Amino acid sequence: MPEVVPLLFRRPRALAFVVLAICLCLSALIVWQMEQNLRHGTRADVENLAQNHAFLVRDSLNQALTLNYSIATMVRLGQGHTPRFDDAARELLPYFDSVSHISLAPNGIITQVYPLEGNEKSLGLNLLEDKLQSREAIRARDSGKLTLAGPVNMVQGGLGAIARLPVFLEDRGDRQFWGFSVVVIRINRLLEAANLNQLEGQGIAYRLWRTNPDTGLPETIAEYRPDALYEPVQKSFDVPNGRWTLSVSPVTGWIQFWQLTGASLAALMISLLLSYQTFLMAVLQRQRLHLQDAVAEQTRELLNARAHLQATLDAIPDLLFDIDYQGIIHSYHTNQPELLTVSPEQFLGTNFNHYLPEDACVVIHQAFDEAIEKGVSSGKCYSVMLPQRGLATFELSVSRKANDESGVPRFLVLSRDISERKQNEERINTLAFFDPLTQLPNRRLLQDRLEHAIATSQRQKSLGALLFIDLDDFKTLNDNRGHHVGDLLLIAVAERLKQAVRSQDTVARLGGDEFLVVLEGLDQTRDAAARQAQQIAEKILASLNEVYQLENQEYFNSPSIGLCLFGDQTVAIDELLKQADQAMYHAKAAGRNTLRFFDPEMQAMTAQRFALQNEIREALQQQQFQLYYQPQVDNQGAVVGAEALIRWLHPQRGMVSPMEFIPIAEESGLILPLGNWIVKTACEQLIRWSQSPLTAHLLLSINVSARQFQHPQFVEQILAIIARTGANPTKLKLELTESMLVSNEQDIITKMDALKAAGIKFSLDDFGTGYSSLSYLKRLPISELKIDKSFVNDILADANDAAIARMIIRLAQSMELTVIAEGVETQAQRDWLEHEGCFKYQGYFFGKPVAIDNFCIERRD
Repeated sequence: MPEVVPLLFRRPRALAFVVLAICLCLSALIVWQMEQNLRHGTRADVENLAQNHAFLVRDSLNQALTLNYSIATMVRLGQGHTPRFDDAARELLPYFDSVSHISLAPNGIITQVYPLEGNEKSLGLNLLEDKLQSREAIRARDSGKLTLAGPVNMVQGGLGAIARLPVFLEDRGDRQFWGFSVVVIRINRLLEAANLNQLEGQGIAYRLWRTNPDTGLPETIAEYRPDALYEPVQKSFDVPNGRWTLSVSPVTGWIQFWQLTGASLAALMISLLLSYQTFLMAVLQRQRLHLQDAVAEQTRELLNARAHLQATLDAIPDLLFDIDYQGIIHSYHTNQPELLTVSPEQFLGTNFNHYLPEDACVVIHQAFDEAIEKGVSSGKCYSVMLPQRGLATFELSVSRKANDESGVPRFLVLSRDISERKQNEERINTLAFFDPLTQLPNRRLLQDRLEHAIATSQRQKSLGALLFIDLDDFKTLNDNRGHHVGDLLLIAVAERLKQAVRSQDTVARLGGDEFLVVLEGLDQTRDAAARQAQQIAEKILASLNEVYQLENQEYFNSPSIGLCLFGDQTVAIDELLKQADQAMYHAKAAGRNTLRFFDPEMQAMTAQRFALQNEIREALQQQQFQLYYQPQVDNQGAVVGAEALIRWLHPQRGMVSPMEFIPIAEESGLILPLGNWIVKTACEQLIRWSQSPLTAHLLLSINVSARQFQHPQFVEQILAIIARTGANPTKLKLELTESMLVSNEQDIITKMDALKAAGIKFSLDDFGTGYSSLSYLKRLPISELKIDKSFVNDILADANDAAIARMIIRLAQSMELTVIAEGVETQAQRDWLEHEGCFKYQGYFFGKPVAIDNFCIERRD
């Protein structure tokens, strides 16, 4: 290697890695500094904005308060006589738009009000004795200063502020309290005068508030998007007997994450390109150094000749080309080489058609034709893919030059980069009409496309379909894996939906885990259109049932799909969405992971469910519910307790199954009062049993729903019922299902510990059919496991059921828990269970659930 070649150029890869490391460090520093400057600049702008509006509010308020002093001056000039009060108020009030009305209160009693209409009730009101206003009035009288109270709700509607100015008269050198001058200010007009609503149009969240002088608590005067206030800028100003504060911050926050991400990606791309360029430079530099001396003299002469022209061209930030009509590029100039699609060495002297897309070439030739006709051309745009920046959009300005020696027209072409402007326009459109997570159309754009689809279907005499898609058990994924994993699933579902439908169809995200698909151009007959829609829905169903890879872990999810057709009838969009929604809920009710078409019977079923919900409410009021009791026996045949099961004796329908009304009670929230009634009735029965030696030993088990157990006041309600009835809590057993224990485990354990401390026992119902995790089972304060009847039914015929039941018994024995089997219907089942170590039983073999009058505690042999 010749010594004239520097050492760095002998190792081009090492040089490239060094340059990459330096560029990354510098880029990180620049991006961080840029973010800080942007944040500080935004905060400074918002602070100036807050200062201006705070001053405007203060000035508008002070202007309104001057009316108090004008009225008080009139009183003092008249030595307490105010015969011309109405005339003076009538003349002054138009100049104070934010003032609602004015009143005078000699000795604290309001005697004059203007305008009187709408304020008649205030006449005769004693401000010094009124329980709502006396404190502020006495404070004003004793301080001798103007006081401002509010915000208060005005009778005429809206919020108001009351300014009271005590008036004193001079009597032989003494100041005598005369009364008050009262001005009522409408806050909404005050804020309009201060142009506070301009903040909403500027995307600024705000809250105008004051500290209550009596309670010390903040009181809101006006606000917009208070939920978006984060590290707000606060500007305070003094008002009579207090301070008002204006808190503001941008609705979108102080940091624009898209800008930070874009800058980081751009910095990374530039660093990689620079390192690669350094590598190429190091390789080429060795050859170039040998030739550098030979061309140095010629290059120096050329640079001197073009220095003046280059200085002029450097002032132009855009791309500048000299091109003839045939597309040959003769020369160029730019101080932003990253805007070039290829290096200048490649395109100079060649046709630009070789380096630009066909549509861009068409636009440039159209600009040439216009320049030949008019002399100039401007405003035409084209897009190209740049190596360093990606897709970029340029705006052309073309001016015709003199023809060259061969007579071919020549043009001076200026190409301006307008990519950022286009990106901002597209970003605004995306925020308005697309879901930011999945990039699918949002509700607003969906309604527009659905209106278009309905109109097209009616015009073309074809049908369309609307698919309402809801992901099953999505909340479970969010709770267990976190919302970021849930977002990954939503993005994956969106991609699969777009791949499953046709190009003319629309996929939109309604919100949460709900998606909508609009199918257009289906058959003209309902049967054929329904088959086409069903085929697409089944394709979607199959696609969404495939495995998902979320953070390197497999996850399965299924959808419930509701379908409805449109195009042959005039149906409002809201009604169409409602129909698809109802069909989806019927798919969920059918077991999920399926699809259902809407039909009028669904509306009837919905109405029937609503009616049943009202009947449940009436049944609670009219005491139509009863508790039935099924005995629980030990291996000696002695009744040791019972399980209380709710029954509904309807006056028209007769006995209504719990499977029919319990789900509706769960959905509507009526399970809470219903559950409290069950606990109360069970405790009253325990009291009756305790009064007899034959039944005093019996335990009573009751089932608790998940929604009832999750109520924040569940523990307090249970203990209050026990205290009120006087029941022995050690005789009460609460049965919980495994599905209740999957979410919010710590809250459940805390509640169970509190109830156990009071003496209440817990039984884990249907054990083995749900989560069945030993990790939480050992933490739960339960005393009993209950073998589900699905295992007991085939315990003698199915080896798997027998193995599961045996495992549950062994598990209970190892954890020192009692175990009881439900659904025992034969002597053989009972004997098998006893042989395996289960000594408590419940089932039809020992007795069916019966009313308390028919409940028998005789020995079951």
